[in-house]
Formats: sequence, structure tokens, C-alpha cells
Amino acid sequence: MEFLQEQLKAQKAGQAYAILTVVETAGTSPCKVGKKMLLLDDGTFYGTVGGGEFEREALEEAKQAIKNKQSYLKTYEHIPTYEIVGLGCSFKVTLFVDVIFPRLQLVICNGGHVGTAVLRLAKHLNFGTILLDTRDPEVIKEQIELAERFIPCDVFEHGILEGDIPDGAYYLCCASTHTQDKSALKGALQKKFAYIGMLGSVKKTVEMYRQLEEEGISKSLLEQVHTPVGLDICDMSPEEVGFSILAEILMIKNGGSGKSRKEVKQQA
Repeated sequence: MEFLQEQLKAQKAGQAYAILTVVETAGTSPCKVGKKMLLLDDGTFYGTVGGGEFEREALEEAKQAIKNKQSYLKTYEHIPTYEIVGLGCSFKVTLFVDVIFPRLQLVICNGGHVGTAVLRLAKHLNFGTILLDTRDPEVIKEQIELAERFIPCDVFEHGILEGDIPDGAYYLCCASTHTQDKSALKGALQKKFAYIGMLGSVKKTVEMYRQLEEEGISKSLLEQVHTPVGLDICDMSPEEVGFSILAEILMIKNGGSGKSRKEVKQQA
């Protein structure tokens, strides 16, 4: 039960983990087929696949697998070298190590024209989508259906902070008023985020940042916000703006340059 509870916690928290499963054994093995361990990316583990030196080795390799984002199947041959001859048990055990990374969460603050366009496009990019909106759900039925999860709120900041949003999410502030965008931005900046983008002009941003600094948000945090949001590849239609925003998010996620692949290849 603890194993499953901790796995569920990791999924909700957006935390990577590996499941180690014994799939085959031979010899005098302390391992039983079907035994499992849960290893979180911070090194915490639950359960056992047999214990001892073999398990310690398996955990170290599973930690590296999480870093490499690579599942694997491996057979370990355990021949003890620390026992008196004849006392140690030798055995073989095959482990399947399944590395699991949670889907990236894209949080869209307001399902207006741009927000709706982003919701539609994000479905094709394997993002989990969370929509926050202050309007009556009856008014935004289409947008709620497009999102995988809907968080109704009166104030965006409160919705973000109280809405059980996992760490490492990507945020888009695209509300209908500057006051609402400021609220969404202030909430997102208090979370552990992978990306924050905001619609708006330079003039709007300067004044909003001044107010947020007065309210205790540091300049270093504000400098991490992408605004005006998106890559310089679009006209100003909601669909193309939405596409440019997701292109910027993919650039950040994948460590890209934003240049054409032809240009990158020529510079290599």
C-alpha cells in the first residue's frame, strides 16, 4: 500500500521515478519474481527486490537511468566475494527498470481567444493542460472540455496557489485584463515553475513589474518571465500567437536556440 501511495504522490507532484521489478531468478536467490521497488529521483526508495549488495548496485544503476531518462532490462550475476568459501549464495536475477517521467503540465490562466488556441494545439504535443478561469463555467464550456483539468477561481493568484498544481509546470498568463494577468503572474512566480509567459505590451509590463516589486516579488524572478510571449514567427491572430507561444515553450523545454535547423546545421 505504501508503494502505491508514494507512487501516486510522485505522479501528483510531477516527480520522476523508476519501478524496479524482478522478472526472472536462478540459483539460491533472495529475490522473488514480481518483487518491486519504487525509486524516486531524489534517491528515496520503497520496497525491496532482495536486499544486500545486489540491491545497492541495482539502485545506483536505476538512479543513473532516471538521469538518462532510459528504461532497461538487465541480468545480474551475484557471486559473493566477502563470504568464507562455501557460505555465500550465488544467484542470477533479471530486473526490469521502468523509468517514468510525468507529463509536463501547461497551466493556462484564462480561456480567451489565445488561451483557447493554446489548449487546442497543446493536445497534439503531449502536454497535460490545466485551465484556470474566473468566469461562470457555463460561459466557457468549450474551453473546459478542451482542458484535461479545470480550476475555477475568483482570483488567479489564489487559484494557482491553492489548486494543487505540480512543481515544474509551464504557465501562460493570458487574461482579459491587466489586473487579472498581474494576479496570475504573481501566483505563478510563487511556484516552482519551468516557464512563465505573459501576453502584453512593454508599457504594461514595466508598470506591472514595478507594482509586483513593491509587493515583494524579486527583480530576478521577474526577469525570468517571457513577455511579450512567444517567438517572432506569427501574425497577431489568436491561432498563430498560440502556435508561437508553444514554439517558445518547446524551445525552452528542449534547450533549443530558436534558429532554423538549416542555420544551426550550417554553424555546426
